[in-house]
Amino acid sequence: MSAEEISLHTAPPRTVKVHARGEDFRIVQLVGNLLVCSKEHGNCCCGWTEKSRAALNLELYQQEWERRRIRNKLHLSFTGCLGPCAVGNNALLQIYGRSIWLKDLNDDALIPAIFDYIESMLRAGHVVAPPAALEAHIYARYLPPPEGDNTPLGTGSEEDGGGLERLDPVCLMDVDPARARWKAEYQGRIYAFCAPGCKKAFEREPTAYVS
Repeated sequence: MSAEEISLHTAPPRTVKVHARGEDFRIVQLVGNLLVCSKEHGNCCCGWTEKSRAALNLELYQQEWERRRIRNKLHLSFTGCLGPCAVGNNALLQIYGRSIWLKDLNDDALIPAIFDYIESMLRAGHVVAPPAALEAHIYARYLPPPEGDNTPLGTGSEEDGGGLERLDPVCLMDVDPARARWKAEYQGRIYAFCAPGCKKAFEREPTAYVS
């Protein structure tokens, strides 16, 4: 693994403390989110072969996301209608404060290309120009923010100086080690999990989730 890959995959996550339902929770701050519009999740065009869209290979999206070990950097969501149905299949990549819209994703070969693009930005630490394979599939849907707009939004979180020891290393959920039902030991440390599925995934390949 190269120095770039080590930096990309093992840099520790940052958390913020969020108060909800009378408790404090630690939430991982991510670089972004990839939202994929899919028939299975309640839309009217993307993934509908009868409307000349390709069937959506959700499993390939999931495999690429897991294989690249970037879940502590970028979240993957399958969602209902994103809106611009005429140019589906659609996906929306939100990364480093930018919204990058992807259209006409009707070829499975584009899915690894999307994740290659994401990884190139994670390595660079900012938005970069898309590769040739994606240039024709990217468009601007949202209006840009007014120049100089840095209006603060919300006071629902605060900086968190610790708390990483409370994170489920697989799904990054906040778990109280003292009350967790599922635990595993690795290299002398006890890890707590929110569910048995996370524990099993960790035990299969612990190096995928800890540096």
